[in-house]
Amino acid sequence: METLPTWFWVCYYIFLILTLISGVINWVRQVYSPLAAITIIFSLLAPLVGFVYSIGRSEGLNEIQYVLEQFKTRDTLSVFIILVHVYFVVWWFLFLDTWKWIKKVPFNKILEGKAVIMEKMKKRSKQMKTTTNHEEIEKK
Repeated sequence: METLPTWFWVCYYIFLILTLISGVINWVRQVYSPLAAITIIFSLLAPLVGFVYSIGRSEGLNEIQYVLEQFKTRDTLSVFIILVHVYFVVWWFLFLDTWKWIKKVPFNKILEGKAVIMEKMKKRSKQMKTTTNHEEIEKK
């Protein structure tokens, strides 16, 4: 049986690992969480399904040729494999756009703003307590 060159497989598995890592990053940060979960599942499932599916290929075809040939006949697993890889490409466009957005957000200003808001809430809480105490004293 023919197979693709080693460099292709190295690049492919690096792509899958990076896709898995990007899915985990977005899932932890809760950015596109449902899509990130799907990405994690697909990045683990794609090589397994692809490997099992390519075992049955005929002589003289490599893995990609076999999947594309079966895709023309609308075989379910080949359609799944191709759609998963199209999803990965779309995912990377989403991830890289999100990554640009995350880099643009000045997190130190967000944390400073959060600290200011927390201080205001504490002051308001103390004012509410003192106000209620004064009102109770006046009623007595």
